Amino acid sequence: MRVANLLAVGFLYSESPTLVDRFANALSKEAVTKVLYDVQRIVQMGIDRGEIVSTTTMIQGKEYPAVNVSSSEGKYTVVGYLPTNQDIEYFLRMIEEDVYYARKAGALAMSIANRTKLVSKSEQGGEKK
Repeated sequence: MRVANLLAVGFLYSESPTLVDRFANALSKEAVTKVLYDVQRIVQMGIDRGEIVSTTTMIQGKEYPAVNVSSSEGKYTVVGYLPTNQDIEYFLRMIEEDVYYARKAGALAMSIANRTKLVSKSEQGGEKK
């Protein structure tokens, strides 16, 4: 889910799980919409600074789309794409039907971020750089 990738990238770039927590605990579509806006602004800042870039990554000899994130905590690669406008519109329609989808996306985003951090740390020899 590309929305989960967006949240994970925002978490890794901002070095704070606050947005993912707000998303996963949202009780209304308005709260979800606000978090989506906030995380997109954070990601936009990273893109403007060249600290978040679209790329590809090799996994077991195959090339996959990815997003590279550079923060003071390290460099991370999130496999997959950031959401398109259509992805966001579709997700917001889903939220209008059931806000529980935000909880699912939040849980998935946290999993993506944690896995990405773990892989990055192991690639750097177990040290945070």
